[in-house]
Amino acid sequence: MSVVVPLYGDHEARRAFAAVASAWLAQSVCCEVVVATAGDLALTVPPDLDDDRRVRVVRAPAASTAAGLLRNVAAERARASLLYLTDADVAPLGRDFLDRALELAAGGALAQPWMYRFVGGARALDERSVVDVVPVGEPPFCFVREEPDGVLRGFPDERLVWDPPPIGAPVGATVTPRVLPPPRARAPYGPRSRLWRAPYHLGAMLLDHATFDAVGGYCLGYLGWGGEDDDLLAKVAARTRLRRGRQLDPSLNCLHFEHPTPYDGTPQQAANESLLAARIAAGPDAMIEQDLAAHAGPGGAPHG
Repeated sequence: MSVVVPLYGDHEARRAFAAVASAWLAQSVCCEVVVATAGDLALTVPPDLDDDRRVRVVRAPAASTAAGLLRNVAAERARASLLYLTDADVAPLGRDFLDRALELAAGGALAQPWMYRFVGGARALDERSVVDVVPVGEPPFCFVREEPDGVLRGFPDERLVWDPPPIGAPVGATVTPRVLPPPRARAPYGPRSRLWRAPYHLGAMLLDHATFDAVGGYCLGYLGWGGEDDDLLAKVAARTRLRRGRQLDPSLNCLHFEHPTPYDGTPQQAANESLLAARIAAGPDAMIEQDLAAHAGPGGAPHG
């Protein structure tokens, strides 16, 4: 398994990455971690365990400041036939995370595991492995903090909001959870913090390397934050069976180190949202055709 990770700018993920990468190397499924950075970033990585359980840093052009662009670069260098696409500030919980994810994927692709959001910053947990941490509290909950006894507990005043299925959806369709963080969770991040965040990892996906290549990887048009994960999701769902971890088994968990969101409301985010809407309207076949052509041309990042 190749765990594919992007990193650019002075992101909080730079302080979380050593713990995150250690958690991946501790998985029962043997995996390498391939992290692509925009330019020559100072980055602390855990020591390699052996030739197969190792961390490789790939330096991409400094202008590659987008998660999709960097994941394309990392995927190009990945050695395994299976990819797990994730972020540098999200750690798997439990040494059997990948084992369970493979079982749920059942030969297809798996996306969006349930994700706890750790309030307190990466430094609070970066001196010990997070792989064996088990959040405690009355489920379901999303935001967690570390208590003096060392366990992660959910916020008692957190509110989860469940969006009903759209009109015309099949009977029994799963509702979509959103989370409203309690004031104490928002306080460290100031007025730019979003009012809600989905309690699952939007950008995470387990899939065949061959499928990633066949759909053209990530679209090259998204810059900065947002849009590239929904775009890839639509393409992959058109080519293989796609399952969502948050619906199949919410006990498949990962942990996000919370941070400010300065990209909210920016022109770059608005441009990404407009691009996504236009591409979805064109349909997955057109999206894939466009991306395969873009990757084959100047400035593209061919895969495989």
